[in-house]
Amino acid sequence: MNAYKEEWIALLLKQKFNGWLIASDRNHIFINIPDDQDIEKVLVEFKEKVPELKKKIRSKPEKLGFFIGNSVDSKFYELS
Repeated sequence: MNAYKEEWIALLLKQKFNGWLIASDRNHIFINIPDDQDIEKVLVEFKEKVPELKKKIRSKPEKLGFFIGNSVDSKFYELS
C-alpha cells in the first residue's frame, strides 16, 4: 500500500463516521456504510468534506478511488 492511501485510511478512521467500515485493496479504498444511510446523500457529503481532508495529507498525491456503498448500492468517487 502506498503512503498516500495509508494516510487517507488513517485520516478517515480518525473521523469516526457513524457505522462506516473502511478497508482497501491494491488500488482503492472501500467504505461500507450502514444500509439505513442514503448513499447519494453520503456521497455528496463525502465529496464536500474531501477538500478539507485533502489539506491534511502530506504524501505526494496519487490517483485514488473510493467505493462507497452498502448491501443495496455502491458509488465510485475518484481523486486525481
